[in-house]
Amino acid sequence: MLNFKTTKTIALSVFFSQVVTVAGFAAFNAWHGGHYFDDKVAAAVDDVLEQREQKEIDAYANAQFSRFPNAVDKVPNDARVYGDLKARFTLVEFSDMECPFCKRLHPTMKEIVDRSNGAVNWQWRHLPLQFHNPAAHDEAKASECFAEQKGNKGFWVFIDQVFELSAGNGGGVKDLPEVAKRLGGDKAKFTECMASERHKDRINEHMLMGEKIGATGTPATMVIDNLTGEKEFVKGAQPASAFITIMKRMMVSERADAQAEEQKQSGEQVDGGAVVTEKVLGFGAQNGAAVEEEKPLAEDSN
Repeated sequence: MLNFKTTKTIALSVFFSQVVTVAGFAAFNAWHGGHYFDDKVAAAVDDVLEQREQKEIDAYANAQFSRFPNAVDKVPNDARVYGDLKARFTLVEFSDMECPFCKRLHPTMKEIVDRSNGAVNWQWRHLPLQFHNPAAHDEAKASECFAEQKGNKGFWVFIDQVFELSAGNGGGVKDLPEVAKRLGGDKAKFTECMASERHKDRINEHMLMGEKIGATGTPATMVIDNLTGEKEFVKGAQPASAFITIMKRMMVSERADAQAEEQKQSGEQVDGGAVVTEKVLGFGAQNGAAVEEEKPLAEDSN
């Protein structure tokens, strides 16, 4: 056991060593113009804060990406598809991220795909409405810029965040680059993309396709049976039951049965659907049924 004299000696030694150390740092700092020590401390603090921020970003991004298990990273023709690419049915939604009815429909569509056991996929088409611009168009571009970095899955994560954060009806998101950063994107690359026009043609093409099928408001969804080419147009934020009823009707149609039987007779494998980009880009088979329209339940119209 240390006696009082010994303890006092040790304490004094520690004190004097600290004084000398601090004095030494002070002298060294003064010799370098008074900035060396301050700069080193500031750099160390910045490094710690950056590491902490990155951990928070990684944790948040991982949590968001895990919510979209049925989105593959890459899709043929760089389409935006959630679900099995060879699903029997495709829901092609023309949507505007500023549209409150699109926001209402969004979780419904995801639930249909997630619960379909691979029978349904969901393809996004941009249709920013004029009275929601510039926010709606900026968000469409932003989703494509984020997809440049994080692929098809990143696209679905990003639009989900926009729906959550946007003020809606043209109010937009306060800081889109910050949303990209929060989801693990490179903010500088995202900002550069937003300043460019490289996604302009894609967005315009989607808008023209919407015009072609009579999508004058959002959301507007084309339900396509990839086996038969049959399709039906649905307006507004309909409940899941509306889409399921249409798909069930298509499944039991004589046309579907006849085509399946034809494939069997010719020795072909009866496929539940084709790669979505081979069918959906042309809105189903050339000889598909005429587009049918239902009375709108809820939609934004231009």
